[in-house]
Amino acid sequence: MRNSLERLRRADDHRDGGFTLIEMLISMMVFSIAIAMVYTAIVKVQHYTTDVQGSADANFELRQAIATIDKQVRSGNVLYSPANETSPSTCTASGTDAGTCMRVYTQANGMQRCVQWQVINDAAHPGTQMVRSRSWSPTWATDNIFTSWKTDARGLVATPSQPAFTLAGAVNTYSSRFLVVRFEAKDPRRHGSPAVITTSLAGRNTNYGYDSGLCSPAPPA
Repeated sequence: MRNSLERLRRADDHRDGGFTLIEMLISMMVFSIAIAMVYTAIVKVQHYTTDVQGSADANFELRQAIATIDKQVRSGNVLYSPANETSPSTCTASGTDAGTCMRVYTQANGMQRCVQWQVINDAAHPGTQMVRSRSWSPTWATDNIFTSWKTDARGLVATPSQPAFTLAGAVNTYSSRFLVVRFEAKDPRRHGSPAVITTSLAGRNTNYGYDSGLCSPAPPA
């Protein structure tokens, strides 16, 4: 009987022994590593989600900008060649970067005005470019009607493979002109390859019966 009680007492002592200090340290280290791995995964997912949302927003803004340009070009009477948009009076910020600016004399929404679009480095987001636009009255020098630049879209790649604006087709007073608009947006889902948004827009019989100097010079930036 005494032996049986002694064995039970030793069994109870073994069960009450708990963890040793080394076992607790090892458990804490394993738990810390697991928490760090989970936290790192969550942060990566959050960053990726933010990047994807930013890319989606950029693509949407660029498509909206193209839709606006399309409307202006279809209602335009004078479409200036982007290749010539290099003088400081028309494309100040881009200097001699031909193809980064586009001007059109348009009657969209029943308003006769000159509209200028420009792709320029985005100072707020280094390493990217943005699309901006402004408009003015052909007689802005006397009526003082012109707008400041407004940002239409962000998130373009800093060094696109092709110009944003290109004039194609016959260039004379009786033939329609075709404006090729091509934007390259940053998209982390493409592993470094940009999302290309491009379209060809057809204008009216541009220049016919209209003075090609209607939108020159441009107002100050």
